[in-house]
Amino acid sequence: MNTLQEIISPLSADHQNALLWFQSHRDEEVGWPEPLSNGLFLVNRAKGIHKPSGWRHALSVRQVLGGPYADLDPETHADGSWTYRYFQEGNDPADRDRYFTNRALLACRDDRVPIGVLRQTHGKPNVRYLVLGLAFVRDWHNGYFLLEGPAAFDKSPSGVLTPKNLLADGGIDPSNIDDARRRILASIVLRQGQGPFRIGLLEAYGSHCAISDCNVVEALEAAHIMPFKGTHTNILANGLLLRADLHTLFDLGLITVDTTDFSVVLHPKLHNTPYRDFAGKRLRLPDEVTARPSAAALDEHHNWSRKLWW
Repeated sequence: MNTLQEIISPLSADHQNALLWFQSHRDEEVGWPEPLSNGLFLVNRAKGIHKPSGWRHALSVRQVLGGPYADLDPETHADGSWTYRYFQEGNDPADRDRYFTNRALLACRDDRVPIGVLRQTHGKPNVRYLVLGLAFVRDWHNGYFLLEGPAAFDKSPSGVLTPKNLLADGGIDPSNIDDARRRILASIVLRQGQGPFRIGLLEAYGSHCAISDCNVVEALEAAHIMPFKGTHTNILANGLLLRADLHTLFDLGLITVDTTDFSVVLHPKLHNTPYRDFAGKRLRLPDEVTARPSAAALDEHHNWSRKLWW
């Protein structure tokens, strides 16, 4: 097993120190990261993907609340590792290589160079970011970079990286549980959605999921039909109130809507699952006409989803 130091040893000292900052602050909520003592910026205010001048590789990626790209939420696995689909710079996947930031992430993939990852948890005036830690760029597909973060690591006496929440005898170290819980709660807040958009959808749908009729508010999320690209897309007609699991399937294009009768359409892989009961079910629509989902937006999502099926 390679240690982190072995993985980053071919990099410059500045690059190594920057990556170690992300490693040491994993699972922490921070404000805007200060530059290192040598003036190196850890993140970029202008771009989500940060490639310092003159570098071949990207140093970090950053997601902001209400950002212009359809980044998907990280998926945490039982061993503490995680995967995260982060959208490229530029809306058209065909234009990927036009942007130096995308090329820098591809270089990280090809050279197995890790990157730092942050996600915004609070907006102005008290902007905060959750540091997910380090991740490897494993793949790119249809506009998304697949990032894989290993489990949280500490250096053991033998020099091998081991999960930091495990004791030497294999037990769980409770001193790290609070950090993990804070990370989970921050992730839930990000996923549910914040501000008037979610509040408006809860009111429009009577706090019921548009597909399942679930009325457990804590399980309901504000789903954008078309990806958020500014405040003009943060309107009720571009939203659906969905149960968390259905929101994920909708974002992945595994659930879509036929606007001829506003019925639910499932990817064939869901037909032999408990989700089959939703096939053909008509959406719960708000009483207020102006709050109902845009047929044009749903058609666009439907067409995009079907292209992914075949």
